Amino acid sequence: ASLQGSREAAHSWAMISAAGGGIAAPKRILFPPEKICMVWQQQQSAGAGLFNVGNTCFLNAVLQCLTYTPPLANYLLSREHSKACQQQGFCMMCTMEAHVNKVLHSPVSAIVPWTVLKVFGRIGEHFQLGMQEDAHDFLCCTVNAMQRACLSASSE
Repeated sequence: ASLQGSREAAHSWAMISAAGGGIAAPKRILFPPEKICMVWQQQQSAGAGLFNVGNTCFLNAVLQCLTYTPPLANYLLSREHSKACQQQGFCMMCTMEAHVNKVLHSPVSAIVPWTVLKVFGRIGEHFQLGMQEDAHDFLCCTVNAMQRACLSASSE
């Protein structure tokens, strides 16, 4: 039923695009719509929480939202990205893949999100550890960095 729902959503998107519903057709498809599953593909219990290590509440809130977004989590849990990734150095998709897998497979109740904290300044140049930051700004920078990683991978 979940796969059927994602196919219906993909079909709806295609119909809106074809009907001129204001959404331009994508130049490149990074992930086929028929593979998007809007519900958890694996039974998931709550993973580890995230410790605040000095003004990281905004970061933790964004990471928790992304971690518990089923279509994204399903993809990251599959480790499909890192198996094919050829980016040298920083890759936000590889970072998120490692983070989500650690959180959802952790035997402890809470972790420090070191995987993301280590690359914090690369997500957004203006971010500084220990400073209060805006969650929306961090979300936008994180999603943009993930998109850049996917676009970079698809052009190789």
